[in-house]
Amino acid sequence: MYIGRNYVNGVWQQSRLDFADLNPANERELGLFPNSTLAEVDAAVEAARKAFDSWRNTSRVKRAELFDTLAQLVKRYKDILAKIISEETGKNLNESNAEVMEALHMVQVVASTGREPHGTVVSSELSCKSVNVIRKPKGVVAVISPWNFPLAIGSTWCSAPAIMEGNCVVHKPSELTPMSAQRFAELYHEAGFPAG
Repeated sequence: MYIGRNYVNGVWQQSRLDFADLNPANERELGLFPNSTLAEVDAAVEAARKAFDSWRNTSRVKRAELFDTLAQLVKRYKDILAKIISEETGKNLNESNAEVMEALHMVQVVASTGREPHGTVVSSELSCKSVNVIRKPKGVVAVISPWNFPLAIGSTWCSAPAIMEGNCVVHKPSELTPMSAQRFAELYHEAGFPAG
């Protein structure tokens, strides 16, 4: 039985466990998870806001190194992650393995951007001028992910690029697949991403 928790400011919070995560194939209970209150959501957003200045000033190279560590962890736990996805979504194991690989590939792509230029120069209608486009972090990003691709969409496709660019993320997974998202949050923690 998996016990779900909110991950706020680098700490797994004790919360009221409001709902069961069920395997859709046989209704077997996989774990218990919190239905976060408004105060708990506010605490997560506030922690992310406080962490933003430090995180956005962390070098892109250092951020990329953390994503490289995360990629190694995804490889190590790929079979466990695929099993969790199958149990929560009802996908067959081949599809779940494919989703884990999609998540891994996104983490690898994000890690590779740490040493690449992160801006572009766009031609101007004036021959003596050019337009420079540079990506800058904006703050706290909210990610609300669907049940059908819990790792690929929420934990990596949406969250990883935002985090790599210096933003902080508050992720609300589907109530149908909370264990997949929590397990991936545990990997972010294990990889050494800072609190907040």
